[in-house]
Amino acid sequence: MAAIECLVASDVSAHIYGTSPGNQRIEAWWSFLRRYRSQWWIELFETLVNCGAFHPGCQTEMECLRYCFMKLVQYDMDSVRHEWNTHRMRPSAGARCPAGVPDELFHFPPPPAVNCLLTDTPDLPQEVLDELEEPRVCDSHDFQCYLDYLCAFNSWDRPADHEAAIQLYLNLLPIVSI
Repeated sequence: MAAIECLVASDVSAHIYGTSPGNQRIEAWWSFLRRYRSQWWIELFETLVNCGAFHPGCQTEMECLRYCFMKLVQYDMDSVRHEWNTHRMRPSAGARCPAGVPDELFHFPPPPAVNCLLTDTPDLPQEVLDELEEPRVCDSHDFQCYLDYLCAFNSWDRPADHEAAIQLYLNLLPIVSI
């Protein structure tokens, strides 16, 4: 990420490594993310491991897990992102960043701040552009098509909640593990 940040900013000093006190805003973000939803998902997946339904390192099980849960996890992460970007940051003494709402500060920075929107982006390497594409549910397109076929053939709906996702995962697992 440091290399990408420097490339996008066309400045080798755009990224600074520092101690945790120098990273208070990102540390606050990680705490917020963990507290508001990711811990819940971590515990759910740990439960699947502990009951023997998921074996870390098994690629087939990982693909099934992603197929069943990716859209639900993404929805949760999008909700957390929205919550964070619309919360109000209080002013603090000695802060280098202004107080306000992150989305508003990004799109309408107060003077004398430089507009944060990149209008003239450099050409990014293909490896970086590949990472910016829409996230796939499965690494293998063929395997995803196979799982879609199994769901259609068995009249299984895509899950709308974690309980339905667990049930779909448990339905698919014996079929794909053959």
